[in-house]
Amino acid sequence: MRYQLLMARQNLSELARHGAFARMMDLIHRREQRLDELVNRLAHAQRDVIEKQRRRFETLSGAVRHYDVRRVLGGMRKDLDARTAAIVSALRNLLLERRVRVERMDTALQALSPLAILERGYALVFDASGKLLKDAAKVKPGDEISARLARGTLDATVKKSQQ
Repeated sequence: MRYQLLMARQNLSELARHGAFARMMDLIHRREQRLDELVNRLAHAQRDVIEKQRRRFETLSGAVRHYDVRRVLGGMRKDLDARTAAIVSALRNLLLERRVRVERMDTALQALSPLAILERGYALVFDASGKLLKDAAKVKPGDEISARLARGTLDATVKKSQQ
């Protein structure tokens, strides 16, 4: 048994020294090296893909944050509030301008009012039919006239008319 074992060992040693076995071992070593290189390249490529996807995710995440509905609505609300305040201010200014204009027109109207003229001592004189008299030649002695004063009216008869 020992002898057979020793012979098998010697036979194996001879085969190991044989060129075919050495070439086979060399081929195995080269294939191992190639396999290690491919594993290394695969790991590097995998890291590159993961990094590329991470950057893409960050870009998309930033875009999503940019279009965050709450943020967009908040900005729109601020813009709407600012525009509303501007409109309210413009309307107040417009109303104030219109009020001043109406007051000026009222003052001018009051100054030009026939009643204001009557307050200064003038009178409006009407003929018997109620038409305003502007010319003394339109009445004759004996015609009925009425005069409107600032407070009240007077009825009179023309005694004499001068032109």
